[in-house]
Amino acid sequence: MIIVKTGQSGFATLIVLILLLTLVFTGFEGIIKADAGLRMIKRQSQSCQAVYNAEAGIEWAKVQLLLNPEWSGGSKLVAGTQTKVSISAYEDGYWVTALAVSGFAKREIKVYLKRDSDKWIMTNYQELHR
Repeated sequence: MIIVKTGQSGFATLIVLILLLTLVFTGFEGIIKADAGLRMIKRQSQSCQAVYNAEAGIEWAKVQLLLNPEWSGGSKLVAGTQTKVSISAYEDGYWVTALAVSGFAKREIKVYLKRDSDKWIMTNYQELHR
């Protein structure tokens, strides 16, 4: 026969309840941190994809300008992302601006291109942050 003094069984229950709550809150904290990490990785991935797509837009503009020096820009689907390119002639070259949006990431690149024989020389490169 086990003899339990009054008040001791309540204390053991309280300790077990505190331990369970501590484990539950630790689990919630782990889930929240993992979710935040995944969101950061997704945003970084979208940011990189937007930069790469804007650079692809610049390359597309180089080809189009070789074919048609009067080309003023356009829009193209690159890797599932819409990339918009605008061209403005300036002195002996072109200002080319490419804008790409991937998820929540929006990246814009502006370059100055000069033609030298059959190739382009990039004399200015800017990543615009607005």
